[in-house]
Amino acid sequence: MHQLRRWELMFGLEIKRGRGQQRQYRAEDVSVLERIKELVEQGWPTTQIRPQLEAEGLLTPKLIGLPSQVGEQEILVESVIGLRNFVERRFIDLSRQIEELRQLFITITLKQELQSELESPWQPLSKEFISEPIPNQAEEIAIGPAVSSTTETSRSSSQPQSTPLGLGEITDQNYLTVLGRALDLVAWTDEQADEYASSQFNVPHWDEMGRSQAEQLINHLSSIFENKNA
Repeated sequence: MHQLRRWELMFGLEIKRGRGQQRQYRAEDVSVLERIKELVEQGWPTTQIRPQLEAEGLLTPKLIGLPSQVGEQEILVESVIGLRNFVERRFIDLSRQIEELRQLFITITLKQELQSELESPWQPLSKEFISEPIPNQAEEIAIGPAVSSTTETSRSSSQPQSTPLGLGEITDQNYLTVLGRALDLVAWTDEQADEYASSQFNVPHWDEMGRSQAEQLINHLSSIFENKNA
């Protein structure tokens, strides 16, 4: 109601009054007020609203006379309020339109990706950008010192060999056992075997010799055994 009275004062509206000076709004008065409200919300300057109403035929110049003493501050406040409301509505409308355009752009992009018209950044890379894996070739890793020809010879000698005394094959696991049997056949004592191991191989005890050393001692015992039985 306060706003209606302010517009009545600002735009010189002649509102009929009844008993007790109560305002009685007619249909044409309501139309004028509604139009004023629209123009204010659209941000129209107050000084241009009156001419616009006259141009639209809602008011006639003889019925409207803008009072000489108009509150300039009130007019400015009303103009600012109307402009603010208009800007807010326009901002909301623009935000909605921008969101609609964004959704439309996303929809079009997805359709193009499905139709393979646009390469998606999430598609697998083509073969030209993928390097072929290089198979790892098995390599021999040498652990420890280099193996010499003597080592190869010892490896070949690690194969089972038959004894000349008919004691069975000699292996890395049983060569000391075979040597002990050979000592028994020739009737050698441990002291004799230790003396031979110390003098020939610099090994204090015969049961501490390696396989090749044991084979040499077995061959020596075999020759002794053959000379006895010759």
